[in-house]
Amino acid sequence: MQEFFEVGNLHLLNDYALYFAILMNVFEVLAGVAIIIGWQIKIFSWLLLALIIFFTFLTGYALFSGKIKACGCFGDCLPITPAQSFGKDLFLMVLILILLFFQSSIRSIFPNRLALLLLSFTVFISFFIQWYVLRHLPFIDCLPYKAGNNIVEQMKMPVGATTDSFSIQFFYKKNGQQLQFDQEHFPADFDSTYE
Repeated sequence: MQEFFEVGNLHLLNDYALYFAILMNVFEVLAGVAIIIGWQIKIFSWLLLALIIFFTFLTGYALFSGKIKACGCFGDCLPITPAQSFGKDLFLMVLILILLFFQSSIRSIFPNRLALLLLSFTVFISFFIQWYVLRHLPFIDCLPYKAGNNIVEQMKMPVGATTDSFSIQFFYKKNGQQLQFDQEHFPADFDSTYE
């Protein structure tokens, strides 16, 4: 979420990115369980459609703007490109539209009270798991610097990888003449006469 806030110049939302992410995760799990058990299918199928339209917009923006190079839909465990993420969202949108079309034939598999209990438990577990992994290590850590990895080994450049490179160019005037040089060729006589 924070990367989208940065790209969209919504910097005032940066402090709330974690909260948005947690709420989105809880809602996705809640909606998924509600759909699976068939509870309040009309409400949740429309909410899922709104959610997938939102995600399709985000992944479409990531794809067509080129400003976001990797989608964190599944974090670092399953890195996917913006094109793959956009395709996934289009596929899910088709499935949700089918769900909307057939919503009248879907019935809840649990009585209302039991369904509410199950959904309440789902919300609790979703919040608890996110709280736990934010306070401790994730259950499955896919990051390169996870516990047990040799950080020195992980920092080595992979064979055949292109190394980072940069050059700083300085532009100055001296005696009316425009000069350009880099940090390797800094003039020995550099003083306040350079503008």
